[in-house]
Amino acid sequence: MRLMNKLNELRKDGALSMHVPGHKNMTLGNLSLLDWKDDMTEITGLDDLHSPEGILFELNEFLSGKYPGYHAQAMVNGTTTGILSAVYAVKDKVDGFMVIDDAHKSVYHGLNLTGASFEQKSAGDVLNSSVQNKALIITYPTYSGRGVDNLEAIIKEARAAGAIIIVDEAHGAHNDIAPGFLPSAMTFNADIVVQSYHKMLPALTGASVVFTNDRSLHRDMMKYIDYFETSSPSYLILASIELAHQFYNDYTSEEFYKERSALIDYLKALDFTVHESEDPAKIILNKKDVSPYRLFKSLNGADVYSEMVTDEGVLWCLPLFHPGHSYPLSLLFERLEKLSFNVPDPLESKGENLSFLIGKEAVRAVVPYPPGVPIIHAGEHFTHDIVKTIIHKRYYHVKMEGIEDNIECYKVEDDT
Repeated sequence: MRLMNKLNELRKDGALSMHVPGHKNMTLGNLSLLDWKDDMTEITGLDDLHSPEGILFELNEFLSGKYPGYHAQAMVNGTTTGILSAVYAVKDKVDGFMVIDDAHKSVYHGLNLTGASFEQKSAGDVLNSSVQNKALIITYPTYSGRGVDNLEAIIKEARAAGAIIIVDEAHGAHNDIAPGFLPSAMTFNADIVVQSYHKMLPALTGASVVFTNDRSLHRDMMKYIDYFETSSPSYLILASIELAHQFYNDYTSEEFYKERSALIDYLKALDFTVHESEDPAKIILNKKDVSPYRLFKSLNGADVYSEMVTDEGVLWCLPLFHPGHSYPLSLLFERLEKLSFNVPDPLESKGENLSFLIGKEAVRAVVPYPPGVPIIHAGEHFTHDIVKTIIHKRYYHVKMEGIEDNIECYKVEDDT
């Protein structure tokens, strides 16, 4: 019972969440209303998620009310299902794809599976590029809570030129929840928007919703959701989507801003540097003379678990505090007060030599996770700079998917 033992250990130690999912160890929202007995299947009266006509149709209608004019579909396989379905749904309607800035690996997986051509552009270059009959894929907000410059103009002008806009809004299900939060791309009439309800809203992991602004496009999306999504959906996840959506509708932000301000003030009093993102629910922490990786490890040692660490700092996803929440903020303060930095940087082998990869073709994408943005795609060639980046990340124990497959493939070749 290894997994159960580990989960029990975390619970016993009082692990504090500054990461997703948004229910923060069941201290936010109304998931206590769920009962394990609600783990049912598509029996009479519970409808069919792939062809909803009854209670799940009503759920989708409820979700559609978030942005009038959009058609919503609840999903239990996460936003990856929506992204893959979106790429497939529009591939025959466009001449090619344009990926704006960094994108999650699911975007590239969809493009790879379809064999579609694509080009990579920065948001700053889009308005000066030809987008006619293209599909633009935009990640908004970013993993760390940044917006996209000129998003409204990009969507408006690109759609006027005949482009289709797909927005990976996985980290923005809480957009527009209250004043001061980022607006959703749906306020600018993006064609397809996929949101992970579980990331920042209090829903179970895997809870996502896709929104489309055209009935025909919605039908095309449903065709491919049927392909990619499980045919045995979790009704617990579906119910958590409904609860999270009601939470969104009822939300008031006074408690959030009060608790957020107290937390940031406390961090600063302890000599943390706090970078506040455009998304007020994301902050990045640093501490003088302490590397982000040592800070991350120190927090873990105090049973305070963060979302991600990079050279930029330690990313926290703040709770969406609300009246009646049970997030143990005082315990967090206590642990921060006692935080010890007397831990070594999490070094691996300092002299690791991966030079044999330079010039080789990647057999699998190398993806630091989180955030899930590839460093190199399968079929591309390793350069000196890419290998240097990989060594740096391995030095600090950053989890990277795909790197071992490439090392195994070419190390054997190099040794022979």
